[in-house]
Amino acid sequence: MGIAAVVVACITTVGGIVAGFMQSFKRETKEARRENREDHAVVQMQLKMIYKGLNKVDDKLDKHIQDHREGEHGKVTKADRGNAS
Repeated sequence: MGIAAVVVACITTVGGIVAGFMQSFKRETKEARRENREDHAVVQMQLKMIYKGLNKVDDKLDKHIQDHREGEHGKVTKADRGNAS
């Protein structure tokens, strides 16, 4: 009974490997890989755009905080005086 289990396990393993090779050469698999690469490229571009946008917000926030430190933020300008109620 022990040898039968080993033989069955070997047949199953070889069958799985052969099925894997057959799947890798199918046209649908190649198309799926191509589509996956294209999708990843699109997502990567979108992430780069988000990153650039975050950097712009970061720069604006740094400037705003620096204005507070230097005491320039919150000063009333002539334009503000005209809009004050």
